[in-house]
Amino acid sequence: MHPRDLLASSARLSHELLAIIHDEPPSLDRIAAGLADAAAAAVPLPDHDVAVTLRVDRTRLVRAATTRVARELVTLEGRLGAGPTVQALDEIRVVGSGDRGPVPDAWSDAVARAGYHDVVAAPVVIAGSAAGAVTLHRRAPGDGEDDREVVALIAHQAALVVEAGRRLLQLRDAVASRDVIGQAKGILMSRYGIDAATAFGRLVEASQDMNVKLVDIARWYVTDQDGTAPAPRPS
Repeated sequence: MHPRDLLASSARLSHELLAIIHDEPPSLDRIAAGLADAAAAAVPLPDHDVAVTLRVDRTRLVRAATTRVARELVTLEGRLGAGPTVQALDEIRVVGSGDRGPVPDAWSDAVARAGYHDVVAAPVVIAGSAAGAVTLHRRAPGDGEDDREVVALIAHQAALVVEAGRRLLQLRDAVASRDVIGQAKGILMSRYGIDAATAFGRLVEASQDMNVKLVDIARWYVTDQDGTAPAPRPS
């Protein structure tokens, strides 16, 4: 790919990714879907599909793709524990289906049936760790080095969106937690005729005694107005 084409693609991709941030997505699923669509629209490669995988925590992933087949393939990688996407996440490097590595026949056969010529995945790196991966599925033969360069560019820019999206989600959750804690304090103040500091102290004590997050204790007080709501489970 000519440097000017790559630069133009980068500019288009940046524009699309900024729209995802400004949309304040309500979940990582929405971020993943937005990234896949933006990458596919911005990158000038023929006959390609894009999948995005994001880590929720150590055991959970969310996946999105521009086609059902591409999503099924990255999901299959997850079930098999092998493939370019899995390897990119584990080794934090760009990986192609032609690279040496543990690739099960079940995955290779699925790629062939889907009509893909090559699959390349690049990790979305944040603070030295893989927060996800971008996977390019190409149907037509092409330049493997070009594919790697493009996917690496997408993943690099995706890292900015994922980090910004996470911070937006954390901020939203923090605001929601503060609101529900405030409601619970108000209920306790009204019910027992105590001041705000004492009400907050009782919430903290209940949280510690039950080994439950403070916000979950507060949410319980807010929803348990008739005494029928189940107590929150320990963290």
